[in-house]
Amino acid sequence: MALAGDHVVVKMDDSGGTLRTFANGDISSVDLGLSYDQHDVTGFGDAAHRVINGQLNAPVTLRGFVTTTALVGTHPVINGAFVAGGQVTLKVAVGNNAPPQTGDPEYSGEFFVESYMPVLETGKAVLFTARLRPAISTAPAWGTMA
Repeated sequence: MALAGDHVVVKMDDSGGTLRTFANGDISSVDLGLSYDQHDVTGFGDAAHRVINGQLNAPVTLRGFVTTTALVGTHPVINGAFVAGGQVTLKVAVGNNAPPQTGDPEYSGEFFVESYMPVLETGKAVLFTARLRPAISTAPAWGTMA
């Protein structure tokens, strides 16, 4: 599920463990890929293939503009977390046609930044793609914003 828009707020820990809120417009899309490994358990006499769910895959892909604002810019926060190699909290709140507020959906979990790739092209904005992977055995999940 890819999220983008004016009413999506993305927060992530910096390398020091402080949760930072990215400025509106810095993140252009958030892909919350929730899927299960599926294992074929089809028996010889079954008329159709059957599967069971295994472990949850929950990678997150962030895309946006490289910003260098001290403390809250995408580059200092994401690159800092990537270089430090530490576990970070990620929270993605989705507002209902308005800025998110208490009770609105929020996706959250603990992650490691697997990759951070700025894209530099002459005459264009500097963009990035960052991929995060779950860091603990508790799966990231949807809840409500507190």
